[in-house]
Amino acid sequence: MCKLGAEAVTTLKSALPLDGIPMKTLFTVGSLLPCVGIAILLKQIVEKAVDFIPFFVGFTLAASLGLNLVSCAVVSLIFAVLFYEIQMAKNIRAQATAGTNADFVEDDDEEDI
Repeated sequence: MCKLGAEAVTTLKSALPLDGIPMKTLFTVGSLLPCVGIAILLKQIVEKAVDFIPFFVGFTLAASLGLNLVSCAVVSLIFAVLFYEIQMAKNIRAQATAGTNADFVEDDDEEDI
């Protein structure tokens, strides 16, 4: 089809009836392509169940409020900053609890070999 050009595709489309099985199949497969795209995106983004939250909130906001690409980027930036701050707070808390080990005995005596 690629070598024959757009005329061949137009001719094939006009030759097939719209209520036939080939065209119904093409319409069905074509309507499933957005689902495949979202599934590929989710597979790359989601590592934990919590990762679904910003994706679905952002998707819902964009769909319901009619946000354009710039406003979606601003909302995404807010989510990114919030998640970064939460992750840094968890890391600092983990380092603080790891540093308070009561069983640790400091031995500063040097040994000559």
